[in-house]
Amino acid sequence: MREQADSDLTSDGRPTLGEETRARARARILQGAVIVLAEKGFEVTADDVADSARVSRRTVFRHFATHGDLLVAAVSEVLDLVAAEMPGPPPPGADVQAWLIESAVALHELLRRLVGRAFWDIHVERPGTPPAFSASLRTLIARRDEYARQLATAAWQALGGRKAPPQWVIDAFVLQLSGFATNAMVAYSPRQAGEVSARILWAVLESALDEEELAAEVRPART
Repeated sequence: MREQADSDLTSDGRPTLGEETRARARARILQGAVIVLAEKGFEVTADDVADSARVSRRTVFRHFATHGDLLVAAVSEVLDLVAAEMPGPPPPGADVQAWLIESAVALHELLRRLVGRAFWDIHVERPGTPPAFSASLRTLIARRDEYARQLATAAWQALGGRKAPPQWVIDAFVLQLSGFATNAMVAYSPRQAGEVSARILWAVLESALDEEELAAEVRPART
């Protein structure tokens, strides 16, 4: 392996033309896989990916030993793309409601473009699924939930909430900022879907903050 790695580099440490060509081909295949996964879900075949990437089936398997390896790499690519475009927390003094709307819109756009139909297949049990692929799906679910938790916490703290938001608030963010909501509102544009989700989440936040304030008022009377 060491000898192979060394042969892929020029004397000054740069990748050889052959290695650059292989890297471009692999990236093209992954791009095609991401596109067709969003269109067809995890029932996608190697031929579907080859057609989407405009390469031969043989080329696909030159870069990925098995169909399972291809799907694992495609899921990893989706995670990297989503992570790179994830909305950040609202800056100090920002209009939190406006930030929430734009964040929800951005996520619905991402989910429509990068996840699409594949969302419905995430929780489907398939006999004989390679362990590595099952693990990649669990990672996808965990990362989705973590993104929602981060946004819920950012909104909660920006609005003056104490400590961490209640779990039911996080659960509401998971639901409204998931592929389920995106696909359930497929008749809406991503912006319309995002605006609906943001409106629901704003009501959730207001309700939770009211509960927290009421609890703070009642607590001293109990001591």
